[in-house]
Amino acid sequence: MDGGARMPRRRWCRRLTRWGAVVGWGLLAMAQDAPSTPAAPGFFLPANPVAAAYVLGRLSNKELIAAPRGEFVYTALLERAGLERKYRLEALEGLAKLRHSTGLAQLLAGLTDLDKKGETGTNVVRELGGLLLQAKPEELAAQRPVLETLATEAQLPLTRELADAGLLTAGLPIDQLWQRAAARPEQLADLVRAIPWLRPPAQRAPFYPRLEPLLRQPDPAELRQAAMLTLVTIPGHDTATFAALAALAQAGAERATAINALERIPKSSWPTNNLAPLLASLVQYLQQLPPSARTETDGLEAFQCANDLAARLPLDQARAATRTLRALGVRVEVLHTVYEQMRYDRQLLVAEAGQPLVVILENDDAMPHNLTIVTPGALEEIGTTAEKMAPEPDAQGRLYVPASPKVLAATRMLDPGQTAKLSLEAPAQPGDYQYLCTYPGHSRRMTGTLAVVKDVEAYLASQATNAQPKLTEWTLAALAPDLAKVGYGRDLEDGRTLFTKLGCAQCHRINGLGNLYGPDLTEVFTRWNHDHAQLLDQILEPSKVIADRYRNYEFELKNGDSLTGMILKEDADTLTIQTGPADNLIQTVKKSDLAERQPQKSSVMPLGLLNLLDKNQIFDLLAFLEAGGNLAAHVHHP
Repeated sequence: MDGGARMPRRRWCRRLTRWGAVVGWGLLAMAQDAPSTPAAPGFFLPANPVAAAYVLGRLSNKELIAAPRGEFVYTALLERAGLERKYRLEALEGLAKLRHSTGLAQLLAGLTDLDKKGETGTNVVRELGGLLLQAKPEELAAQRPVLETLATEAQLPLTRELADAGLLTAGLPIDQLWQRAAARPEQLADLVRAIPWLRPPAQRAPFYPRLEPLLRQPDPAELRQAAMLTLVTIPGHDTATFAALAALAQAGAERATAINALERIPKSSWPTNNLAPLLASLVQYLQQLPPSARTETDGLEAFQCANDLAARLPLDQARAATRTLRALGVRVEVLHTVYEQMRYDRQLLVAEAGQPLVVILENDDAMPHNLTIVTPGALEEIGTTAEKMAPEPDAQGRLYVPASPKVLAATRMLDPGQTAKLSLEAPAQPGDYQYLCTYPGHSRRMTGTLAVVKDVEAYLASQATNAQPKLTEWTLAALAPDLAKVGYGRDLEDGRTLFTKLGCAQCHRINGLGNLYGPDLTEVFTRWNHDHAQLLDQILEPSKVIADRYRNYEFELKNGDSLTGMILKEDADTLTIQTGPADNLIQTVKKSDLAERQPQKSSVMPLGLLNLLDKNQIFDLLAFLEAGGNLAAHVHHP
């Protein structure tokens, strides 16, 4: 591809003249020592790496993306904040070819460079960490010397913990790593913080007996805090972990961290008794806080935890506690994003009609997300509108937030690791309002309900058993032994309901139900050789097999715009592209207007689609797919 075609030579010359006016004499001298080398007609970079980095650093993200590719540009794409993952992958592939190396080796080199830049590189380090831990264990084992150097010598704690996670994923014995780190408390804290990066959760289980004693170790505080936040990511110990954290919060030991960790335990695992002492402790803490401190992060999280505790008490006790909390401050709801699952950790928030509300969004994922609250029934309209928007900030600096009266409030787009606080007055009219992430492609998955009610306590009491759905990170190994139950007698009506509820019908059609954005599923069971395990594996791992017809491409236009979609038709002069599951999202683009097209490695279908279901529901859905959507295909007994 000729990158120079993206921007007229005259514009590049003007830009280079502007750069020349601000470059210091020392940098100009370096550039003179190493003559400039043309990367493509009309675009020149100094051959000296420092000078080239300076020139590229003056470019906006859009200008950098449009720059003709070469080693310096690839390095900038790998390390620049605010770019999509596809550019990181392109950069790794390009650098590996130019340097006759591997993508993993170049990724580790990039992490090393970013670590030297300090806190300014943290967000990109987090993104690259997600890519690092997708490597195969044997590939990571081959990079053991580099990982060990980063684990012990990197200046950023995040870099060190990612390196430890890489060593654990590579298969290094836990005893060996733990013994090595135990000699230095700060190094052990890095190892503890590395554990939540491990996928799947079963890999974290062996650490529980090592972590639990750290809660009773007062010093150093950093190590105990790391243990608190890591324990809640280990499955199977929720009750014991809750009790230990509650005791710490009541004692005032690392109260803020203990509260943050408690809120990460699923509410369905919270005990139904002995909550009153913890609630009383939090109320006393909030009463002692100055009013100005109650709206800071620690105070708001304490309010959230107290409200959640009150909701699990008997109704009369809940009412009394909530009245006390309301007198102290506003209602607070805290949302987290779930790593690499494109969803929020809660699908229900509750607010009192006409009263102040604060929603805190913490982006724990490896990609950008926001929170947008809309009027009842407007979710699909706002999500579809956002997908068509150019990445240009509005007057408040927000991306992909439509200018519509149906948008009640929205945060800015958060990079990985960032937090935003959204303060608003809940609508006066009760109803089921909705919230979503409006980053293009996310609104089909990242949604929830904001229930605006007259009586929060009564509503929460009525919803106590189903306020937040149970989540299970299903694997094929966990489901395969029972797949024989997918046979006759399944509830096909339930399968049909789930097909719609999960959003499958937005992209797929089966027996006339749904849309044809993705493959028609009427004969899907036949296509997968009548094998339940193969079909289930494709649902659990949607990117394993992507048919060419349904592969998404990223298209860069010569005018600087970009779009992502599937190719419906291609002839000598044009491409017909569909960017979403609606007919109005089909457009025709002239090939002469295209600068580049890149196939995407990930399926449009998200991971974790079945995590909200239990086994019987999953098997009902599989039976519905096996029946081709024909409810009369099985003799079933709901």
